[in-house]
Amino acid sequence: MDYNAKSTRYYILLFNCLLTFGSYYCFDMPANLQHQIQDEIIAKFTNDTETYYNYFYLVYSWTNMLMSLCAGQMVDKMGKVKSMFIFVTFCMVGSAIYAVGAFMTESDAKLRYGVMFLGRFIFGLGGGPITIVQNTYTATWFTGHELAMAFGCTLTISRIGSVVNYDLTPTIYDAINTTLTHAEDPNTPIDIQAGHLALGYTLMIGSGLVSLSLIAALVLAHLDGGAEKSSEGPYKATGVAGKDSSGKKKKMSIDDLKLFPPLYWVLALTISLFYSIIFPFMANSSTFLEEADPSLTDVSASFRSGLVYMCSMFVSPFLGAFVDWLGRRTVIALFGTSLTIPVFILLGYSSLDPIYMMLMLGISYSVCAAALWPSIQLLVPLRANGTANGVATSIQMLGIGICNILVGRLRDTQSFSVTMDFFVGLGVASVACVLTMFVLDTDQKMFKGKRDAEKEAASDNDLHDPLLDAPSLGKAVLEDPYKREEPLV
Repeated sequence: MDYNAKSTRYYILLFNCLLTFGSYYCFDMPANLQHQIQDEIIAKFTNDTETYYNYFYLVYSWTNMLMSLCAGQMVDKMGKVKSMFIFVTFCMVGSAIYAVGAFMTESDAKLRYGVMFLGRFIFGLGGGPITIVQNTYTATWFTGHELAMAFGCTLTISRIGSVVNYDLTPTIYDAINTTLTHAEDPNTPIDIQAGHLALGYTLMIGSGLVSLSLIAALVLAHLDGGAEKSSEGPYKATGVAGKDSSGKKKKMSIDDLKLFPPLYWVLALTISLFYSIIFPFMANSSTFLEEADPSLTDVSASFRSGLVYMCSMFVSPFLGAFVDWLGRRTVIALFGTSLTIPVFILLGYSSLDPIYMMLMLGISYSVCAAALWPSIQLLVPLRANGTANGVATSIQMLGIGICNILVGRLRDTQSFSVTMDFFVGLGVASVACVLTMFVLDTDQKMFKGKRDAEKEAASDNDLHDPLLDAPSLGKAVLEDPYKREEPLV
């Protein structure tokens, strides 16, 4: 196999995208079964149904927070392949245990909740870290002006999983519930347990989709491993991943965190604040939209919620390529974060159909995802990618977990408009962080794009005698103006 061929890189990209399809599908399944989970399980042992429901997202987020710190080091030191299979296993086992808890219809409600809570905990051990592996594969095989495009593609396929979940999960539940309730076999229970069993079957279908991640992991390990063994593809220059031209292993030290630029830390905080808007809102989105517009059914509210991820699914690859060409990542991030503010003002204080606000939020999510996450790779040395993504993910999950708690308490104790005001405040804070990034980006790493490289290459050709210049100089600058040195030695 020709590991240097462009087609090979895109095979890698395809299976790298599929790596998180199942986990993204399972992540937001509770959001589309919120009423069923609250009514059939949580309400039987507490009145704080919103708070306890949000604990499912809290445990996922905070498990991710702690695991992501370890995951970055695991990817950098153990390698991508071993780490990948560990994290995929956590996803498969955790999602299965979560479904088993729903099947325990004759057990105490607290026990069922505890089993499901354990499932989300184990799922969290793999759900976030597998994205770190995915980002590392992307950064290994795609550099320079293809990086944001590749990140956009991984986000698109992952979000197809989310969109399929929002569109199909309520329908699957209704179909299974109807089938169980109208069973003709007199030996089949046709009482209230039918709804509980329908919940379990629906969650187990989602768990089965995580097996796609295992298939993708096997193919990725084969392709990437073959390239590394033959010293081809991204390993052509050094022969072995993670080694320099002398063959000496480049070790990532925790002390290197001190050398990460201030811009990286503000970028990580911006990511945390922005995603603390998106994920806690999406975890409760169906019930939020039903409060904003009482005429909506469960299915129609779920469809409108899914529009946020549907926007990302369709535009992310094109938007990523556009960001690669244009640059101006801070400008784009400022637009995306600013757009969240009118979304939640309109949801809390207007009578408009929520479909418009969900489309706006989808644009905001797509824009920020294309501008923020790929920027990490521009600010740190290549060998520290795993750790840099792990630390940023950990900070992100800390914020999301805190906001999940706050949203749950606000839902149980305050009005709908107060909860929307909380999201507006997060939007303002994320805008303030982006404005700080403008000041810190003194070397314009987040500002420049491919079009700037084209202008610089043309200017070099005009100012220098081509007979005295190296033949490939202009081409090299054009292909990868952000070629990263390894300053952390």
